[in-house]
Amino acid sequence: MTELYPIEELLVHWVYRVQTEGVALLTKRFRSAGHTTTPEQFGVLARLRGEQGLNQTELGKRMLKDRHNMTRILNLLEKQGHIERRLDSSDRRIFRIFLTESGKKAHEELTPIVRTHLDELLDGLAGRDQETICRSLKHIVSNIQNCGSQSG
Repeated sequence: MTELYPIEELLVHWVYRVQTEGVALLTKRFRSAGHTTTPEQFGVLARLRGEQGLNQTELGKRMLKDRHNMTRILNLLEKQGHIERRLDSSDRRIFRIFLTESGKKAHEELTPIVRTHLDELLDGLAGRDQETICRSLKHIVSNIQNCGSQSG
């Protein structure tokens, strides 16, 4: 059994650190470039760039965000003029979400920053090593999902 201390020896500690420090650094890079968009908001812009017209529930599932967080993110993006909500033509209770020209422009300006950021984070890791890490993390996610389905 793996000891829980020192915590610096645990994989989950390093996964958490990569996430939190990576997001903080990307936020700083966005600010330095004059953007108020957050990495979380950029993720929504990027998802919508590839899948225009998703409804909030579909978008939340793809972004792994609950309804409350998705609403908060979308409200901020709408306030910035980056997205617009349009009533669904077949179900008037549903709003479809689309990028505006401003949202497309923000995505276009931020994408090179994100690419450079990712390149720097992964510097020194061979493609094969990246694939192994990715495969291992997917396996852990699968284990988590299996545990969740067994306990529910």
